[in-house]
Amino acid sequence: MADHRPRSLVGRGLAPAYTVVEFASADAAVAGAKALVARGLSQVEAFTPYAVPEIETALGVRRSRIPFGAFACGLTGCALAFLLIWWTAAVDYPLDVGGRPYNSIVADIPIMFETTVLFTGVSAFLAVLLRSRLPRLYHPVFTLDGFERTTLDRYWLGIDHDEAKLDDDALTSLVELGAVVVHRSADARPEAPR
Repeated sequence: MADHRPRSLVGRGLAPAYTVVEFASADAAVAGAKALVARGLSQVEAFTPYAVPEIETALGVRRSRIPFGAFACGLTGCALAFLLIWWTAAVDYPLDVGGRPYNSIVADIPIMFETTVLFTGVSAFLAVLLRSRLPRLYHPVFTLDGFERTTLDRYWLGIDHDEAKLDDDALTSLVELGAVVVHRSADARPEAPR
């Protein structure tokens, strides 16, 4: 029998109005996310063992702009490589080798390609780290009992909310949708451990 009683999050460092709901299946978590969004809650986080596109759609997660930034950085890398090769071979230290032109773009293609890949990969990696606020070594929700099962078979929704929007009726409806456990924060906001 699942324990549906709200548990206190006092001393765990969560926001004054933060509720974490545990679900046993992805379908139940998706239904819970849709119900929360229907109630007007927009600050909802999902913790799942694998990507669940339906939850992203239900929560209104927008498509990332990281690929556009990575593409721009790749073009910048390609242009910088071409300019560096052109300047060194044709302007700064031109060598006449067998009557060939100083600036041969065919010989520059491998270096331009490698620089493009380097700039694209590094910029995408750094953008993902910064955008996802990684490395995040501590989050107060990590201390919840049973949260380690998120990497195996549990689905969690974290709700940062206004008390008026998430009342006991909303929590009851989440339990009816398949919530296994509801963890609810208290009014005081304790400090997170260092």
